[in-house]
Amino acid sequence: MGFLGFGKRTKHRSFDYIPRYYDPEKEELQERLRRYKSTESTADNNNTELAKQRIRGGFRRNSRASSEATKIANKKSNMRLLMIIATLLLITYYFINNYLPKIVAAIESPGVTQ
Repeated sequence: MGFLGFGKRTKHRSFDYIPRYYDPEKEELQERLRRYKSTESTADNNNTELAKQRIRGGFRRNSRASSEATKIANKKSNMRLLMIIATLLLITYYFINNYLPKIVAAIESPGVTQ
């Protein structure tokens, strides 16, 4: 069963850094740092607004990462399901062609033993 991919080991994660001029994560980090520094110097009236912005930013970051992971997990799950269905169909086909006629013949003639 190892050749079907059920026992396959996962590959190690590789480092796929592609240098770019525009890095949205870095700019987002700088924006958050700027907001925190500006709130330290101002009064505590903006704490609720700061908390709202922090929560919104967290949802945006987590939704992107989780959607990619979900897509990959769904693809693997679908492939595994197709492999299981195909294997069960092959086993059923083999059983029907090889053993079912013998069983039917044994039932039709109960006095004859093989």
